Amino acid sequence: MTNSATESDAYKKVDVQTASQGKLIVMLFNGAIQRAEEAKRQIDKGSTEGVHNNLIRAQEIVAELRSSLNVKAGEIAQNLDRIYEYFQHLLVKANLRKTGAPIDECVELMTEMRDTWQELFDKIQREQPLVQAPPKMDPHGAAVMNMQG
Repeated sequence: MTNSATESDAYKKVDVQTASQGKLIVMLFNGAIQRAEEAKRQIDKGSTEGVHNNLIRAQEIVAELRSSLNVKAGEIAQNLDRIYEYFQHLLVKANLRKTGAPIDECVELMTEMRDTWQELFDKIQREQPLVQAPPKMDPHGAAVMNMQG
C-alpha cells in the first residue's frame, strides 16, 4: 500500500470514529451504493469474482445497518428492517444471476433511503439549539493564582 493510500485510510478511520450516528448511517449507505455500483461495472467487464466480492461487501454493509436497528423499539424500526431485508434480497439475487437489474433497483432504493436519512439529520442539526461558546478565559490562563488573603 502506498503512503498516500495509508494516509487516506487513516483519515477515513478518524472520520468514522468521530462521526455522529447520523453521519455513520449516511456513510454506510454510501459504501453500500458504491459497492453495488462497482459490482455493476464488474458485470460489464465480465468479472464474476469482482461482481461477487463487491455484492458480498454491499450485503455486509446492509447487514450492519439491520443489526443496528432495535426492532423491539416499534413499528418504524420493524419497517426499516423489512426494507433493509429487501435490499439484501436484491443484492443476493444480483449475485446469483450476475445481472444488473436487481442492482439498479437496489441502488435506486438505497439512494432514496440515504437521501431521506441525510435530510432528517440535516433538519435535526438545524433545529438543535446552538452550542454556546465557552466563557472567555483570563488571558493569563490557569497559571494565574489569586494570592489575596
